[in-house]
Amino acid sequence: MNTKMNTKNILTSALLTFFCLAAPTIHAEPAAEAKPATEKKHTSSLPSPRIEKWWFALHADKIEEMAKKDIELLLVGDSILQGFESVGAKYYKEILEPRKAINLAFGGDLTQHVLWRLDHLPKPKNDPKGAVLLIGTNNIGWGSDSPKQAADGILTIVQKMQQLYPTTKILVLAVFPRRVNPDHAHRKQINEINSLLPDMLKDLKNVSHVDLGKNLLDEKGVLSKEIAPDTTHLSEKGFEIWAKAFDPELKKLLGEP
Repeated sequence: MNTKMNTKNILTSALLTFFCLAAPTIHAEPAAEAKPATEKKHTSSLPSPRIEKWWFALHADKIEEMAKKDIELLLVGDSILQGFESVGAKYYKEILEPRKAINLAFGGDLTQHVLWRLDHLPKPKNDPKGAVLLIGTNNIGWGSDSPKQAADGILTIVQKMQQLYPTTKILVLAVFPRRVNPDHAHRKQINEINSLLPDMLKDLKNVSHVDLGKNLLDEKGVLSKEIAPDTTHLSEKGFEIWAKAFDPELKKLLGEP
């Protein structure tokens, strides 16, 4: 046990040290070679870590898990998807564990944080059969991105996953609804992100897209506190609804009978 903890601490410290030493030069370019403003990418599409110890420690755990396990399904995203390991644990055991999933979703992540984490994972022996991506709510929730910038970040993640895992089938979930009422600013921004994704993703190989979040709303478009107590994260009832709609999509993604 001590050896395991020491290994974890060493790996976490190494990740922190590496970034801190490299930080001053990340994304830096000589002034003479600077790209025109029209070609400059937004931060949502540029890999960036979060300088928080717990975040690097969790990433170190996932590196260790990927190195040890035979993984067929990647779950990539933020706290909404990460919730399958806590509030939605019952459904994780039912529909995700049997499919040899690894949950690479971290609470609070924006698209740029996911991009960094993907760049710093071990290469599996074989491409996973499938990957599920749910990200973007934090880009507009506590980030300052426009819906288009958030959608660009999602597209960049998908393209990165295609490069890393060329044969993996990728399912992009529409960003889940946030806030109780459909006229809330966050809800409108999320709707705009989701309206952009189908056209952005339609020509990409091995990529599909589905909106499961609509199942969480009532007939008036209200997200009740029974489903999402804090108007963002799901209750067990919310995960039950999600899992029921999710399972058939996973079967299609993984080519199951």
